[in-house]
Amino acid sequence: MLMDIQVILAVLFVLVLTIFLIVKRKQLVLQKIIHPVLYMVMYKSKFGLKFVNRVAEKYREPIKFFGYCCIGLGFVGMIYVTISIFLFLYMLIITPVSTPGVSLVLPFTNVPGVGYLSFLHWIVAIFFLALVHEFAHAIVAKAHGLDIKSSGVAFLCVFVPLIPAAFVEPDEKKLHKHSDVAQYSIFAAGPMMNILIAVLLLLAFPFVLNSSKLAPFEGKITEPVGFSFDINNESMPAAQAGLKSGMIISSFNGKEVKDANLFVESMYYKTNPGDVVTLKADGKDYSIKTADSNGKALIGVNNIKNERRVISDYEKIKIPYYWTKELIRWLFLLNFFIGLFNLLPLGIVDGGLMMGTLLKSTVKDEKKAKKVWSFISLLLLAILILGLISTYFGNPFTWFVR
Repeated sequence: MLMDIQVILAVLFVLVLTIFLIVKRKQLVLQKIIHPVLYMVMYKSKFGLKFVNRVAEKYREPIKFFGYCCIGLGFVGMIYVTISIFLFLYMLIITPVSTPGVSLVLPFTNVPGVGYLSFLHWIVAIFFLALVHEFAHAIVAKAHGLDIKSSGVAFLCVFVPLIPAAFVEPDEKKLHKHSDVAQYSIFAAGPMMNILIAVLLLLAFPFVLNSSKLAPFEGKITEPVGFSFDINNESMPAAQAGLKSGMIISSFNGKEVKDANLFVESMYYKTNPGDVVTLKADGKDYSIKTADSNGKALIGVNNIKNERRVISDYEKIKIPYYWTKELIRWLFLLNFFIGLFNLLPLGIVDGGLMMGTLLKSTVKDEKKAKKVWSFISLLLLAILILGLISTYFGNPFTWFVR
């Protein structure tokens, strides 16, 4: 039922957005990519510019200092994410069977290693991080004396508008006349603000990265009921015994359990290959003969996590509470990873603009600087496309190891 509501909301979002863009078509700027299939629509306005001007004028020097700090951190992030991309390519080649690919962060998808992303969580998180990102650019730019000509929302369209974004439009001519340091600080401010917000969320809500940590008040409104896990191989003993991913285990070898501690300790230290263990889930006992893995007993499960149930007195707040908890988790994840992605020296993302500025100042021949910039961008783009192919169609390097 919840999935049906999410789909309905997504369809309504696209319909309302399409109608809005048709009504406002005279105020739109169209950037053709593969027209009419793929294109970007920008709706220009003056939204938030008074706020930007007021903040930049009042806190000009602290904001400029923040921007300067972003430069060093931004280049460190650029180096880190670029090395990570090349390490990913290396692993894709040498271990083609097991290396995960690159995933698009879209609604209604299970992001590898992260979880399911609903439409509402996606749209709220995307709008939030886009606003934070663009207003960081705008405020730092204004602190350096640049005029912000417009702000607004943009939409990547595949026939119809699908993926929302935000933008600010500084005076480009004046921007390029500023010092390289000022330009670096303006470009780096957006992604570094996203990463800063992710760090603050992690400090305030440790559960976003550690599932064993409880959210605020979660200990009061819930009680432990056992643990769950994922089946990692259908041919292994747990799956063969009939267990499914997500089942809540309430007892182990006849003893009631509230968490996974007894199970993990026993499997690691006390159970031998060939021993039979018993797990209870959904009121049914499952007897499992353990397999041998280099002298260790295993049953073929991973991602073990403790499970809790909302106490009946708090049942009414269960859905909004856990929806909010999941939103905070996605706000952390998307701010962090999209912030890092924007630091890639790729095309017109912020890292690409930083790299372009650096090459112009270090390579005397402007044409050569542009060629180097284009080569780096195309190389990284090719690796990312290869990663997407490996995720959705299978790793092409497996053809060489068959």
